[in-house]
Amino acid sequence: MEIEIFSSRSAWFYNILVSLKLFQWAYGLAYRRISKLAPPGSRVLEIGPGVGELLKILDKGGYAAVGLDISPPMLKYAQRRAPGVSVAGASFKAPLRDGAFDAAVALFTLHHWGDHEPSVHEIWRLLKPGGYFIAVEVDLHRMPLVGSHGCTEECMKRVLGMKFAVTIERPFPLLVAVARKTQ
Repeated sequence: MEIEIFSSRSAWFYNILVSLKLFQWAYGLAYRRISKLAPPGSRVLEIGPGVGELLKILDKGGYAAVGLDISPPMLKYAQRRAPGVSVAGASFKAPLRDGAFDAAVALFTLHHWGDHEPSVHEIWRLLKPGGYFIAVEVDLHRMPLVGSHGCTEECMKRVLGMKFAVTIERPFPLLVAVARKTQ
């Protein structure tokens, strides 16, 4: 399985971009989707939290947030932004118990996962029945210049439809998949 793990240099650069608030609009969008589906106090898993900005926002919003990241340099920054809420692990193998979360979110990370099937099965395992998984990606049909750093609606439906009931929203320039665990 080929996955992408961010280096110290990449984490440092991404931290600068987040510090400049370049992605605040996307964090806000993800937070609003989560708050429509899960009330404050809910346990929310962020898969690939990067430097921890969305975790910090979730924590301040009253959520019991946990970040799961495979990149030690990213986890270092996430621990600074949201102390004590990140764990080392991968989307396809999480050291967390079955049904531990009311919701999960992946913001701009789905395209980094390599083979999606093990990750989708793992997220399904981690969610409670009726739980939601929100995946946010750049829409490759409307923003082809991002290359491999995005998804198509067809891909998101195919990948997440393995285990979830999926609806897609298309706020430009993004795709937001809302996937519900139905079994």
